[in-house]
Amino acid sequence: MKLKLYPQDNRRRGQYGWRRRLLATGLIASLLIAAAVLYEGNGWIKTQPAMARRFVLENHYFVVREIQVRGGEQVSGNEIVAMAGLRHGMNIWKIDPVAIEQKIIKHPWVRRVLVRREFPRRVIIEVEERTPKAIVAAGKLYYVDGDGVLFKEVGEKENVNFPMLTGLRRQDLATSDSATRGRIRDALRLSDLMTRDSHTLSEIHFDASDRLTLYTVKFPVALRMGWGDWEEKIQRLDRVLTLWKEKESRLVSLDVSFRDQVVARLRRATK
Repeated sequence: MKLKLYPQDNRRRGQYGWRRRLLATGLIASLLIAAAVLYEGNGWIKTQPAMARRFVLENHYFVVREIQVRGGEQVSGNEIVAMAGLRHGMNIWKIDPVAIEQKIIKHPWVRRVLVRREFPRRVIIEVEERTPKAIVAAGKLYYVDGDGVLFKEVGEKENVNFPMLTGLRRQDLATSDSATRGRIRDALRLSDLMTRDSHTLSEIHFDASDRLTLYTVKFPVALRMGWGDWEEKIQRLDRVLTLWKEKESRLVSLDVSFRDQVVARLRRATK
């Protein structure tokens, strides 16, 4: 069986258009052959549908010879094929795309999957994987995607170079509460804005339902953001940080949760 793997942003699909048309022509020709088999001198034989069924389900013309897996990176193509239950020599008519999709979607890395048959011999599996945006620390470490969905426990040797989300209640995470997912999405949006502004975050702490505190990779200063109006708050934060450039070590925290002001807390001077 021929297994082909393609990246998610596959650009080869257009190259298969002429092949699809050719295969469609072959399929029509096959059906005409089937019709001829069922034809007798007196006309169509309507009393023997089993003959047509056997022709379709047993004819070598419809044996699967190629499987294409597109978009899989975290999950290998061989793993996808194994989950799908596909094997060499299967009749393409016996393959149920919906049933295969229901199997593959159970994999934690898979966000969406589409399975389709290209007659007479090809099966295509298109996979959209989840993209980790942060790691939630709640007893254990879990990847969370841009939708605010915790989808997988972080395994040994897996990438941990993401902002850490702390302070979330385990009971809210366990019940997949929609409000909690919304708060996580807002926090991730703030993380993207901070990164765009050259402030890579190491931690986002949920102080309460309406308060976030950030910690950057560059300096150990607590940035108390409150909630909402992120862009305006980042602008105020930048103005203050510019004034304290190369003296950030004297700062304990900066609080921009109040309107039109920044409250700075300083470290005590050492003798």
